[in-house]
Amino acid sequence: MRIPTYFSKPLALGLGFLLSLSLILTSCTKREAEDANSLIVAIGAEPNTLDPRFATDAYGMRISSLLFNSLVRIDSDLKVVGDAAKSWDYKDLVYTFELQPGLSFSNGRPLSKEDILFSFEQYRSSSSPFSSSLEAIEKVEVERQDKEDTSSPFLVKLHLNEFSAKLLTADLPVVRLLPKEETLSAGTEFSRNLIGTGSFVLERQSSNEIVLRSRQDHPYAAPQYERLVFKIIRDDFTRFQRSFKGEIDIAQAEIPLARVNDFVGRPDRFEVHKYPGLSMSYILLNLKDPILGQKAVREAIAQALNRQEIIQYKLEGLATEATSILTPTNPFFDSSLKNPPHKPSLAKQAIQELGLGAQEMTLKTSNSQAAVANARVIAQQLNDAGLNLRFQSYEWGTFYGDVVKGQFQLALMRWVGVMDPDIYRLAFHSSERG
Repeated sequence: MRIPTYFSKPLALGLGFLLSLSLILTSCTKREAEDANSLIVAIGAEPNTLDPRFATDAYGMRISSLLFNSLVRIDSDLKVVGDAAKSWDYKDLVYTFELQPGLSFSNGRPLSKEDILFSFEQYRSSSSPFSSSLEAIEKVEVERQDKEDTSSPFLVKLHLNEFSAKLLTADLPVVRLLPKEETLSAGTEFSRNLIGTGSFVLERQSSNEIVLRSRQDHPYAAPQYERLVFKIIRDDFTRFQRSFKGEIDIAQAEIPLARVNDFVGRPDRFEVHKYPGLSMSYILLNLKDPILGQKAVREAIAQALNRQEIIQYKLEGLATEATSILTPTNPFFDSSLKNPPHKPSLAKQAIQELGLGAQEMTLKTSNSQAAVANARVIAQQLNDAGLNLRFQSYEWGTFYGDVVKGQFQLALMRWVGVMDPDIYRLAFHSSERG
């Protein structure tokens, strides 16, 4: 998968400071009868887009995966499983995927050969944020398993110019099947009238909620609930209140950590599941900035950070120190990696010698309560070491836009769902410069 532009530039560097646990809160409270067939999920921000061709934020990618199918996907055990593909094999630089029979779009039109070819064209286009991830694909061919039977399953053949170890795990899961005719005719409006082969169809979308209606006629993945409602609740405390009142069915990693015990203490009403997460919070440094472009400055910042203090007092102990983008549960995790030791005296001395105290610097973050709380602690730690740092919080869309455009010095960010070690090439190799 190709990551957003701001990560793909080698002039940005991240200092990871924690790996968090994922927390799923399930409400056992009975809601009104009319909601019985709906599953209500709380999310903390509105996705930038649900158009899978351009969805690069976590919310957008996750929700669009319910509307559109990929050939393969990653399951809860981090294994590659079929999605639109029923089976596949590999031989002599060619992957052959047999698709599930009966696939159709939410408007009732059957999936066609032209749709499949168009989908790969869109994702391989130079305008796609995912194009570099598919450079190993030389040619795409689509044919019927039985060429004489127009109802037989499609075979999709991906001819590679070189073997790619990450094609199944990281790249193909983001390539969604698109309707060629409808996408082209809708133009820029396609993002508001999405038509996919997935288990759900977009019923309505606003700045406060996204409602998906299930496709009970889906050939292999008909949902259990009639509707899936994503409530966009930007304020952490409001999200906590509505969840505690039983208005929310599921909140995954969306409850302020200081409030988790409120739910743990009510086992009659709630179920709280804790498990190792796939996210890493970090400080993104803009290396185009003349101050942060100096290695000595970055080293001083790393030494000034007290990660354990953040974990213990701001994250309720529900995190571990991050030494890389990959989490400790990842089979490619390097356990020999260590963080720079917390040495505030050395950091203070270096910052003093560099004369940084007279230069104001900024740390940008989103305006979520948790992000602001963490930013305050980080800013205080760095200021205690002699920096003149202030933090600025913005609504998510504004904050994300500034980071994408490179309009920041330091930014508090998160990696979410990283599984493949090739992420290092995408993040840091000079060929990925945007």
